Amino acid sequence: MLLSFQNITVKVVSILLSIFLLYTAYFGTFYPFFQRALPLTCCMFLVFLTIDFRRQNKSKSTSLIDFVLSLACIPIFGYAVMYSDYLANRWPMSRMSEPTTIEIAFGIIAIILLLEAVRRTIGFALVAVILLMLAYTMFGNIIPIQSISHPGYSLVDAIDHYYLTMEGIWGSTLGIAATYVSLFVIFGAFMKVSGTTQFFVDLANAIAGESAGGPAKVSIVASGLVGSVTGSTVANVYTTGQLSIPLMKQVGYRPSFAGAVEALASNGGQIMPPIMGAAAFLLASYAGVPYFEVMKASIIPALLYFLTLTWFIHLEAKKQRLEGLPKGSTPKALAVLGHRGYLLAPLILLIVLLANGYSPLLSGFYAIFSLILVSWIRPQTRIGVKAFITALVEGANNSVLIIVVCAAVGLVVGTFTLTGLALSISSNIINITGGNLVLVLLLVTAAALVLGTGMNTVAAFILVSVAAVPAITAQNIDVFPANMFVFHVSLLSMITPPVCLAVFAGAAIAGANMWETAFQAMKLGTVAYILPWIIIFQPGVMMVGAVSEIIFDTLCAVTLFFSLVCFTQSFIFQSINILQKIILILCSISILVGGTNLKILAIIIAISLFVYSWKITIRK
Repeated sequence: MLLSFQNITVKVVSILLSIFLLYTAYFGTFYPFFQRALPLTCCMFLVFLTIDFRRQNKSKSTSLIDFVLSLACIPIFGYAVMYSDYLANRWPMSRMSEPTTIEIAFGIIAIILLLEAVRRTIGFALVAVILLMLAYTMFGNIIPIQSISHPGYSLVDAIDHYYLTMEGIWGSTLGIAATYVSLFVIFGAFMKVSGTTQFFVDLANAIAGESAGGPAKVSIVASGLVGSVTGSTVANVYTTGQLSIPLMKQVGYRPSFAGAVEALASNGGQIMPPIMGAAAFLLASYAGVPYFEVMKASIIPALLYFLTLTWFIHLEAKKQRLEGLPKGSTPKALAVLGHRGYLLAPLILLIVLLANGYSPLLSGFYAIFSLILVSWIRPQTRIGVKAFITALVEGANNSVLIIVVCAAVGLVVGTFTLTGLALSISSNIINITGGNLVLVLLLVTAAALVLGTGMNTVAAFILVSVAAVPAITAQNIDVFPANMFVFHVSLLSMITPPVCLAVFAGAAIAGANMWETAFQAMKLGTVAYILPWIIIFQPGVMMVGAVSEIIFDTLCAVTLFFSLVCFTQSFIFQSINILQKIILILCSISILVGGTNLKILAIIIAISLFVYSWKITIRK
């Protein structure tokens, strides 16, 4: 009885949350405190009802403590809903608007509840960072290092800043999560219940399934397509990996290789337009550009990523003499498109609307509405009442993690704004590196890998960008490519040991050793580690500049990545000798760091080597 009541409560709250987000997408958002506080209140309530203390989904009725905690979230976080006008018009940290005893108590409890919710959803890593930031706010005045010390703030001032202003929990980070990001998560849920994600998998099978090493290529195509609408790496691994990894093992790929391929492909889904990952919406906000510009700038990098990964897998299949799926075992691409191609219409509409200046919120709403309409073309894809409710519930549940994490990260951002730590870190980065751009980027990459350990991309991107972007822009780099660089390096923690969540998920499905899979992923992920640098030093790949610059920079990047893969695999169209490997690595280095003339020469030499190897293979 209790379990039934709990399930009904969770579903009702989830449905109401999704309806609220859809309503505000079409009719317009409320004032910031209300718009941000209501979704957070619902999500906090759901966390304690659905995830227990041991971080496991509850299959039994909730404990009394968790039930009390879920109820406590309503007044604690609902305070900003009920008093949104008052909070919007008060003077923070002043005698005119000193926090009351209740507000101080609510603020302290809110932070404690938020930290526990984060621990339950993504683990202790982010909690540790937040606790460090809170300690810094309170005791930064006793730090002997002058460059990072500050005058210090009382508990009252800290709670005022974190809980009663839009600089802490209720900051812009939560604002983006409670509008754009959550709406597109709901869109992804509707695509799932309509069978669109399965359509992507079937289409990938039809395109690449029967080619050499086909299942691995299917993984790349399917994960890219599915990831372009889900925007979650680990969820993407579990969605497409359940099918692709067993098939890869079936045709002869090692379990560690299969798990690594799926992790890399799923991680790439976060850079694949049109929807990309949640961090992409934050990127657009931080860079001050329309989301469509982020989509446009990501097209070539995404294609480079997936083409290079496909080339790596193709060479592996040729080296190991692996076949694809049996002939005739996969559907025909035209048949798949003819049967369910209409499911692409909402995505096309989304792109058209964004290109014509519609807001992401309204574009997302119309995309969901159009998906519901076209789903009725065939009974198999029809979104009826039951499927509609399922999509609302899943969309809200999938938004919980993002909204809670973004609210918690607001505490870190609030520390940066209150204490001036962002400026201090940026200045120290510049001082340590002597203003050398390459050293600055190396330091930022290292910071992203460390801060991203055990976190999702959203948290990693926010933590790094707040302090790192000013240091990069100080080297005469535009704010947009600077944010793009941070966005891409924030993805690296998903595939880089010691805590690489996407790789661990892939290894678990493949039944492979986690560390072997992790190092295989790093080898496969050559493009992922170099792509951020290409964005900075060859910005034409972002479709910036003249057409000739875009073409030249793209050609340089393609040649660079293909050459590096051939060098790593010791294989082009056949096994290559040490001299050919030396030529390839020299060409790669020349393209990466050389001037225009040297790059052109390297491209010509590399292409000549490819052609030579191909001709030798044909003769044989």
